[in-house]
Amino acid sequence: MFQTKPTESTSQGWMANKEKKQNVYFMKAKYEVDDEFYTNYHEIKKELDDYKSHFKGKIVVCPCNDGKKSNFYHYFKLNFKELELQKLITTTFNINDQNAKGTKIEITTKEKKETQLHGRGDFRSDEIREIIAQGDIIVTNPPFSLFRDLIEIVESEKKKFLIVGGTYSITYKMIFELYEKGKIWLGNNQVNIFTRPDGTKKRFSNISWFTNLKSIKHLEPIKLTKRYKNNEHKYPEYDNYKAIEVTSYKDIPIDYYGIIGVPLTFFLRHNPAQFNILGCDFQIKEKYPELVKQDFTQSNTKSAVLNGQEMFTRIIVQRKNGLMPRIKLQNQF
Repeated sequence: MFQTKPTESTSQGWMANKEKKQNVYFMKAKYEVDDEFYTNYHEIKKELDDYKSHFKGKIVVCPCNDGKKSNFYHYFKLNFKELELQKLITTTFNINDQNAKGTKIEITTKEKKETQLHGRGDFRSDEIREIIAQGDIIVTNPPFSLFRDLIEIVESEKKKFLIVGGTYSITYKMIFELYEKGKIWLGNNQVNIFTRPDGTKKRFSNISWFTNLKSIKHLEPIKLTKRYKNNEHKYPEYDNYKAIEVTSYKDIPIDYYGIIGVPLTFFLRHNPAQFNILGCDFQIKEKYPELVKQDFTQSNTKSAVLNGQEMFTRIIVQRKNGLMPRIKLQNQF
C-alpha cells in the first residue's frame, strides 16, 4: 500500500480546490426552504429495514423533522413494537416562522407525549444537543448544507446514526478522515425521490445514507466478474495520473491489482478487507507524487483527466491482494 506523506492541506473537499459544475446547488444552500427536502417513506423503509437488529431496546432520536408529517416519525411509530424500541423522540423546526417554537414528541410503549421546546428546534442549539445526547441512534435527513454540522455533533456525542446527505460529502476532509478510520461509511442504498415543503417532488442521483451501523451487506465483498486482460481498451489510463479509469464498481476487473479510479458510488459497496483507499483524485499530487505523469502539461488541475476532459471526483483505490512491494514505501500489506 502507498504510505501517506504528511500534508498541511486544509481542503474540505473538491469545492475547496475548484468549482464543479455538478452539485454546486447544495454547496450554496442555507438553512432555508430551498434547502429542505423530505425523505419519502419507502426510501426510509428500504434502508432502515436492513438495520432492524440495531434498534432493539434503543432510544431513537430524529431531529430536523417536520413533526407528525415526517416519514421518519411515521416509520418508527408504525414499526415501534416490531423494532422493540425503548423510546422514539422527534423534534420539529418551523422553517417558515422565525418566531415559532419547536416541538418535541416522545413515544414509548406506555404513552405519547408532545411538548413545546424553548427554542425553534435547530439541532445545533444546546436544547436539541441535549436531546441528541439522550439517544442511542440518531436518524434523520438534515438540510444538505448543514450535513457536516450534524455529523460533527453525533460524532462528538459518540452516537450511532443513519443520516441522509449528498454522496459527494464523503470527499470533505472531516468526513473522509472518519471514513479512513472506519468510523463512517455509506449505507446500502441511495435516496432518489424527495418531497419539497410545497409538496412537489424532486429526483436526485447523488444522495446517500451515512452511517456507523453494520448490515449484512457490509460483510460481502464486491463480486468481480470483469477482466482486464484482452479488454485493456475499456480501462484507459488517465492523462495525468498512472491509474486506470473504471466507470462503475461493477466493472472493476478481477485480474488487475494496479491503481484504479472509481466514482463515489464505489463506497456503496466498498469492503475494507478487499480494497485499500488511497484517497481522492485531488489529493494525489501531494500524497502520491509518484503517480503523477510528469509530461502532463495541464498542471493547473488536480482532478483526474481522461481524453482531455476533467472527470468528476474519482476515488483512487487498489486491491489488497497481490500488492507488489515498493522499495521506497513502507507499511506493505
